[in-house]
Amino acid sequence: MRSSDPVEQLGKFKAVLEVTKAYRSIIHLDVLLDTIVSTAAETVGAEAGSILLYDDEGALRFQTASGAVAGAVKPMVVASGQGIAGWTAKAGKATIVNDVDADERFDDRFDRETGFTTRSILCVPLLFDAKVIGVIELLNKKGDGSFNEDDESLLGGLADQAAISIEHVRLADARNNYFTHVIEILIGAMDTHVSIKTGHARRVARYAKLIAQRLGLDDEEQKQLYFGGLLHDIGLLKLDTAGDWTRDRIDLHPILGYEMIKDIIVWKEIAPIILHHHERWDGRGYPEKLSGESIPLGARIVAVCDAFDVITSKSSYKAPLPYDMALREIEAHSGTQFDPHLVEMLKESVSEEELANAALSPTETET
Repeated sequence: MRSSDPVEQLGKFKAVLEVTKAYRSIIHLDVLLDTIVSTAAETVGAEAGSILLYDDEGALRFQTASGAVAGAVKPMVVASGQGIAGWTAKAGKATIVNDVDADERFDDRFDRETGFTTRSILCVPLLFDAKVIGVIELLNKKGDGSFNEDDESLLGGLADQAAISIEHVRLADARNNYFTHVIEILIGAMDTHVSIKTGHARRVARYAKLIAQRLGLDDEEQKQLYFGGLLHDIGLLKLDTAGDWTRDRIDLHPILGYEMIKDIIVWKEIAPIILHHHERWDGRGYPEKLSGESIPLGARIVAVCDAFDVITSKSSYKAPLPYDMALREIEAHSGTQFDPHLVEMLKESVSEEELANAALSPTETET
């Protein structure tokens, strides 16, 4: 049965279109799922809703839920074919049940365990690449009404876009997890290759991210700067430990590191950080003798963090300086070696307590 008001229905379809556009900009899965459920329940007019996704064992798990007992259902699992949700997922087609007591597929276990009273259910599959990845279900049409074909069309259209967004975010998460592990391998190799720099990359990355936050850089810029800090010395892996580490050879490491990662698409934004982190504000650095703001911002940030860690770390080529003396040493080179503004940002961002915490050398890379 369809709605009798085509104007109202058209308005709802337009609202769904606008809502699903917003899904594409959400990069965190939990936020995305919460947004999908809340907008679906609001658009269709339901008391509660949930998203269940298949796990690796083939069971449906509640990933998010809205409504009075949302927290109670999240630990629950639905077997393939179990209940309305399981049936919808297995059949791969939408289901409307406006009197659950009259439908033998309804599993009242969830009502019994949560105290919720389900009267009606609208459930549609989440399909990606012709494969069911889960379901989205809405419970109890508000106003003692009944779910209808228009509601099914609305939720179906929303589910189509939701499934695409869910898979894109999960793919991005998997890619980030993969590259995080790759970076861990590279940093571990560098700590072994140049033992005097053990923990250096992680500390530089940590300080750089603090400065980025102080500067108000967005999440993506902060992430790029963090990974740029982690990989700024990666070119050292190209230097043979059996040879003499002369100044001329060491000075090649920004170029070597840049060449290692410049063609990796997901790291292309951090390549300039690696290449230019030894440039100087006064133009007397290397490899290209850039000066002032012609040096990429990320490289200028990593430069001051790199120097700060070298003079404060026990894993260095000389005795570490105490916090106050280290800041004075950095200040002495403000306007010559370092961007003066970033020297001030370092002082405001990295406290003595933060220095002590960083000395513990975190063993895991942030994502």
